This record gives sequence, C-alpha cells and structure tokens, in this order.
Amino acid sequence: MDIGIDCSCVAKPERTGVARYCASLVAALPAAIGADDRVSLLYRVSRWRRREWFMRVDDPRFCVGVFHDRLVPFGSGGVDVIHGPDLRIPRFRRIPAVSTVHDLSSLDVPGIAGERFQRKKLLALADVAERAAVILCVSEFTERSFLGRFPTAAGRTRVVPHGLAVRFGPQRTAAVNAVLAKRGLSRPYLLFVGQISARKNLMPLLRAFEALRSRGPLRDLELVIAGPVQTGGDEIVEAARTSPHAAAIRFLGFIDDDELPALYAGAAVFVFPGKGEGFGIPILEAMACGAPVVAANAGANPSTAGDAAVCVDGDSADEFAAAIEHLLTDDAARAAQIERGLRRAGEFTWAETARRTVEAYRDAVRIGAVA
Repeated sequence: MDIGIDCSCVAKPERTGVARYCASLVAALPAAIGADDRVSLLYRVSRWRRREWFMRVDDPRFCVGVFHDRLVPFGSGGVDVIHGPDLRIPRFRRIPAVSTVHDLSSLDVPGIAGERFQRKKLLALADVAERAAVILCVSEFTERSFLGRFPTAAGRTRVVPHGLAVRFGPQRTAAVNAVLAKRGLSRPYLLFVGQISARKNLMPLLRAFEALRSRGPLRDLELVIAGPVQTGGDEIVEAARTSPHAAAIRFLGFIDDDELPALYAGAAVFVFPGKGEGFGIPILEAMACGAPVVAANAGANPSTAGDAAVCVDGDSADEFAAAIEHLLTDDAARAAQIERGLRRAGEFTWAETARRTVEAYRDAVRIGAVA
C-alpha cells in the first residue's frame, strides 16, 4: 500500500494543535506499517518557502514530495490512499481519501469565530462528508457533532483518539527546577497550555485566579499561560495586563516539547477551560507529568479525562476557583487526583493511534474513492 499524507500543516517552527497531531502520527507510523508499505510525506507547493521545517523520516519506506491539487504529487510516484490530517483533503482524482476531523467548536460554540471563518469551516467539513472514504474523529464527542451536521457520512466514521508521547511522564526534580529557573517561575503556579484565543475560554480562568489571589493563604499563587496568541487572544492579554494581579500572570509564548513536560510537572494545578475541545491532549499530557487537572465540563474534556479530572461549569469562575482551591489545600484529594491521572494517561499511546490509522488507510483502499 502506498500512503500519501498531506503534511503541510507541520511546515512551521511552532507546532501546536493539528500540527502536533500530524507530526506525532507520522513519527509513530514506521512501527505501524507493513514491510511493503510506502509513505509519501506530501507538502503543498505553497509551503515550499517553509521547506526547512518539512518533516522527514529516516526510513527507506518514507519519502518527501510536493503537490498541487488535481496534479500527480511530485516525488511520490503516486499513492493508493491520501490522508488529510488537518481536515482538508488533497484533490487527487480517483484516489480514496481519509480525513481527520478534530473539532467543530467554531460552529458549535457561540462567539468564538466570525461568520467568514465559520463558512470556510462548514465548506471543508461538507467536502470531507462528500469525498472521504473513511473519516477519523478524534473523540466520540467530535463524531457525534460531525454526524449531527452530516448524517450522510454515517458508516464512514471511525473514532481514533490522539496518543501521548513517551516524553510526557513523571519528571526528575532537577529537570523541573532547571526549566522553572530558566523561565523565572516560582511555585505554586496554575498552568494553562494551548493557543491564547477566544475558543480556549480563558477569561473564567483569569477571574478564578484573581479570586484565589485575593484570599490570604493563596496570595503567592501565580498564573502561567503557555502558548501563542491567536484570533481573539488579545482580549485575554489585555485583561491580564490590567488585572490587579498582573505581576503574578506570566505569558510564556510557545513552549516546545523539550521544556513542556517539566512545566506541567511543576504546576500546582493544570487548568483547561476550553468548551469546544475535540479531544484535549494537554489534559493527558498534564496528567502524565503528575499535575492534577481542572477542566471545563464541556466538549470532549470529560471523555478524555475520564474520572481523573475535576470538571466544572466552563463559564463559572467561582466553580473553577473552588475546584482549584480544593486541590491546593486538601493533600489527600490532590494525591488521589494525581494517581488517577497517571493511570488515565497511560491508556493512550501514539503506537495505538498509528495502528488504528493504518487500519483506516487499508479500509479506504478497499472501499475506493467515493466521489
């Protein structure tokens, strides 16, 4: 089987969200494919200027090529199945397609996306529903949301969750201290990791933090926000800048995976307030590194976290504050939460994700092109 994967989304220095998914999947594929399988890592011609960030795999079964929609991909020798891991599917005629749907938050959660973006997203989803032989949904929540809008795709969806990279696990104290010293961070701190954008619903977290800081026993608490500022993120940055506790709020920008596990491990509590997450991989990353988690009781968060996180009303700063305070002040509850988190995180691996994705490729080849 000759597999083509549109890796255009990874052609950038800061890989978050879908780019991390694609890169992690590709890295796990060598152990999941057969000896006679071949994989072409394909990049759109428009990404050629970013070729220094093209992902390559040191395996003779893998090659790198570029493509333009509706043309045979250069350097790949043709493919039997094409995968669009960032939703969009290359338009190769008569080649069965696989697409990954990550979330529909921009359509389902009011106020986090403009009409133009929503229209573009809806068109992309409709194209997937029409053309993909197999549609990978990263959670049951995402599958339900997708089929609720596109019921004609029933029978072609598969739930294939994200995996968890092995680097995310318990960290050595010295490694944690080194990263915190490098970043000028002091314990205790709350942590959020992800894009700083409207869809991440960070305002309730900020208000909860302010309430906690106003209480005597937690006056030394800090808030650390790690991630790039995206659409709608300026509001939270401005709110933090004008907060009476602005000096205790740190924006670190993008943090790569060399430092991220230590950042998780040093956190007093990891907080994930997004209401439209299609999966929520930072929840598992934090758990694996030993941080207790408080998350919004919305989107895929509850199913990803299982019984290992405290899930609260995503719009309630009071509920976030109460849950965080409980974990900061009750040692037994904190220890139990951490233990459940370690067990839950251990259930997800990229090896399993890659295995199930390769099964989907084979299914797509058997089904053939559907449009």
